[in-house]
Amino acid sequence: MKLTLLWQGQAYAERDWIREIFAPITGGEVHDGNHKLVLDDCLLIDSYVRTHPPGYYEQFRGRNAWLLHLSDETYEGGYNVYANFRGVFRNYWARAFVSRGVFPLPLGYSDGVAPGMTKPADGPRPYLWSFLGQSNKSSRPDMLRAFAPLTPSFVLCTDGPERRSYSRAEYQQVLLNSVFIPCPMGNVNLDSFRVYEALECGAIPVLEKRLQLDYFRELLGEHPLPAFRNWSEAARFVASLRNNQQAISALRDRCFQWWMAYKRTLGQQIQDHLAHSQTPQMPRTLPTAQLVELMRHQSLRTLNRRVQLQFGRLLARTPLRKTYGAS
Repeated sequence: MKLTLLWQGQAYAERDWIREIFAPITGGEVHDGNHKLVLDDCLLIDSYVRTHPPGYYEQFRGRNAWLLHLSDETYEGGYNVYANFRGVFRNYWARAFVSRGVFPLPLGYSDGVAPGMTKPADGPRPYLWSFLGQSNKSSRPDMLRAFAPLTPSFVLCTDGPERRSYSRAEYQQVLLNSVFIPCPMGNVNLDSFRVYEALECGAIPVLEKRLQLDYFRELLGEHPLPAFRNWSEAARFVASLRNNQQAISALRDRCFQWWMAYKRTLGQQIQDHLAHSQTPQMPRTLPTAQLVELMRHQSLRTLNRRVQLQFGRLLARTPLRKTYGAS
């Protein structure tokens, strides 16, 4: 089966990733962006579906069409549109979607970062760990505090006093020069592009998990990626390996080879889902489930920061921002 990729946005950060994992079933690409074009034999790639006219999605009912729903980090709803498609893929895992036949996908890497490696280069790397991105949200202050004593490192906080932008090439090079990449959660969700960008560059992502949620185990299945309930524990793990190049190389190779195998398996699973998928029947929203699901991603500290952020926006009369990309 070949499907046309029908893009409803030009600015999706993960276009390269989507093209890679759907390559076996891609029969061409079309860009719309205005929610007007309707095709048969297509995969509609869209985000923020609750904000667009529902009549557009209704035109896909009865057609050989699937939906790839992106960017729904906060589980904001609009899931009634799923009933118009033969099947649905989405990122940001939640059990409610899997139980209704929606296929979960990792966020993947952002464009221009994956170097197309087949094997990580042997030998030591200049940085024991690195971080580039916003530093003052979610669990990131905790991570930076815990990892600060570990050197050599590279840290560029894009929201700090010495803030500056960086190119994709610069970011890729830092990843290629790093052994470990701490991957603190995004805005409200444990998943982030950084996890998969680290894997693509042969680095070892260090993940978060919660007492009530081992997110990446649920999403990816059994994996070798180190995951911890707090950043102090994660920093102790990295410190324990810093002088053991043999152990570092073994873990790095294990993570990279697992990721390459996972992507191959994912491609086959996508084809199987297309062959056997059923139209998901979802409620318009997940009323209490939305709050419960988001709470499972939080620690007490990240929850406190999120409350303070939203309260500050209320005082400043700034609109509450729910879903925006994790950087």
